[in-house]
Amino acid sequence: MRIFINAKTEEICGSVAAALDDLGAECILCADDCRPLPDCDAVIVSTPLRSEFGLNFVAETSRKTTAPIIVLARADIAEDVQSRIKFTGAFVLAKPFPKSLLAQTVKMALVAKENINRLEQEKTELLGQLDDVKTIDRAKCCLIEYLNLTENQAHRHIQKRAMDTRRTQREIAEDILRTYSGMTTL
Repeated sequence: MRIFINAKTEEICGSVAAALDDLGAECILCADDCRPLPDCDAVIVSTPLRSEFGLNFVAETSRKTTAPIIVLARADIAEDVQSRIKFTGAFVLAKPFPKSLLAQTVKMALVAKENINRLEQEKTELLGQLDDVKTIDRAKCCLIEYLNLTENQAHRHIQKRAMDTRRTQREIAEDILRTYSGMTTL
């Protein structure tokens, strides 16, 4: 696991990295404004940075990577920081904190990332299935309109052709749509 750590000084980067020793992670340290962002599994930003507070860096980072972001902010402003960067999905951890809490937060952020990736994959699959249904329904409408079939007959026609030709119903539907595209009823 690779964790990118951005802080005001090398010293702060080192102390954050030391808190993660138990994870066995490879820590990439950056004192302040690092660009481009290296490939990593998680990003930790200890605010404030040298050139800015760090919220712009967090916003920019969230657009460039799917890695979870953990922002370390003073306890008295942690809630305000969270409300300002909630659109990024970043976790905010109030300083000071026990070493174990940082490691636990990194673990939770990585689990959240895995769950989001799984949900994105499921969403993609469902959108594909929905697109298939729409294409098949349009093809059924063509069969109903041009061949005067009922909806059940049109559905069965597509199913049977798909089984007979060992192709998907979507492929058969696309063939039907190509066949009847541009035709108008009299």
